[in-house]
Amino acid sequence: MAIADKSNNMDTKANVIVDGILRYPRTGLDIIIIGAGLGGMMAAIECWRKGHEVQIIEKESGLLATGDIVAIGPSAWANLQKYPSMLEEWSRISVDAQTAYFNLDGKPSAEPFEFEYNRPGVAQHAAYPLKVRTVLARPQLAQMLYHQCERLSIPISWDISIVAYEEDVASSVGIAVAADGHRFKADIVVAADGIGSKSHMVVLGEPIRAMSTGYTCYRMTIPTENIELIPSLRKVLEEQKRSQLRIYKGHNLHVVLVLSKTVTALAITREEEDAGSAVESWASTVPSERVLAGIPGVETWDTLITDTIQGAAENSIVRWKLAMRNPQTKWTSAAGHIIQVGDSAHSFVPTSANGACMALEDGASLAECLRRGGKKGAAIAAKVHELLRYQRVTLVQRTGFTNRRELHTATGELSKHALDLLRQGKWMWTHNSEAYAAENFDKARSHLESSTPFQNTNLPVGHQYEDWTLEEEVEKEKLGIVVPDLKLNGDWSVV
Repeated sequence: MAIADKSNNMDTKANVIVDGILRYPRTGLDIIIIGAGLGGMMAAIECWRKGHEVQIIEKESGLLATGDIVAIGPSAWANLQKYPSMLEEWSRISVDAQTAYFNLDGKPSAEPFEFEYNRPGVAQHAAYPLKVRTVLARPQLAQMLYHQCERLSIPISWDISIVAYEEDVASSVGIAVAADGHRFKADIVVAADGIGSKSHMVVLGEPIRAMSTGYTCYRMTIPTENIELIPSLRKVLEEQKRSQLRIYKGHNLHVVLVLSKTVTALAITREEEDAGSAVESWASTVPSERVLAGIPGVETWDTLITDTIQGAAENSIVRWKLAMRNPQTKWTSAAGHIIQVGDSAHSFVPTSANGACMALEDGASLAECLRRGGKKGAAIAAKVHELLRYQRVTLVQRTGFTNRRELHTATGELSKHALDLLRQGKWMWTHNSEAYAAENFDKARSHLESSTPFQNTNLPVGHQYEDWTLEEEVEKEKLGIVVPDLKLNGDWSVV
């Protein structure tokens, strides 16, 4: 089943403006995106803007209202100003929060501070002059992207499960095979269907299982109507002058508590032997007493944490096994007509604080690469996108382990170095993935086709890239290696 061409108008001189968005001339490229998650919808929106014909296929019967919070930095929003309606909705749903470190007993260990890209004197971030409000409720963010898809009339076909991917080299198409046998064909098929994507067989030649990192995350969102039932939480929200993202550090665990009048969420990441019951699904819920079971000294914790957990609604706490795959050097099929984006290409642990951000960056990069490649060069354009993105994304993946090692030590006195904890560096949030694709497409394509020299510059200046494995990072954690050696490799400064 191919995408229908809704219009014969290929007039490249006519301005097409929809919802205040100026669309690039049509490319004639047909694109099918599998998955209506954050990465899939952003890729669809950006592909539409770049003149491609696009539709989304989603296995669920509708947009899921599950998930808690996500932290998304400026590099994901470099193009937000090009979407006036979406910018307004983002302004309504994003949370202007400060970061604050606490001991587990509830005592502040440092004064609250701004996210690093919003501090005075730092480098100019990719979304400037927008002040980036980092925290969002994931369901609201998904709704925002969905609303933009609706305004652009991007079709979404629901309740279709894709069970296999194929590539027809002779016809120059990628194929997504549905459970009922339907075959969806397009110039480019984008696998944005998450960590369990069936695209690994055609991309890597075998299905790839995610491996446990040895940690479990318990996540919950507190509905506004439930806050009245938790007096300590209600009191803090009434008294605080500004929203906070609180981070409590402990031995082999940490707690993140988002406190705002629009979204309140809590997540506890703890070392936990895999008993086989935690799964990567928002449907895997546990009772409140399970969350803190077996943790010594819980009775001394901040009552705000324990009260919030105990006051959580029934079946609202998700037990999420933190699993990921080793970095994969291939995201595209052999001929390039199938490409993975988001978690299907690169899964993250939450402490990277950048999984959603990288998925959104993917969309802007891929759409621009496909525009540059055009109808005849779409397949090589997909491989150019992979070349431009792989090292950057893999390095960001690795920061998840460095950050977790920083968090899972006794708090002590943080006032002198709190600003340096979980540092991302300007290389991460000054990056504009669309502009980078535009500037480097020809050089990267020449490298792939003619082996001319090419070196990525979307990494810290002076960084010596090295491959790594999940097994190595987990072993470092077991050995208690906490030196942030990764962030000494190149320029991770913020100025």
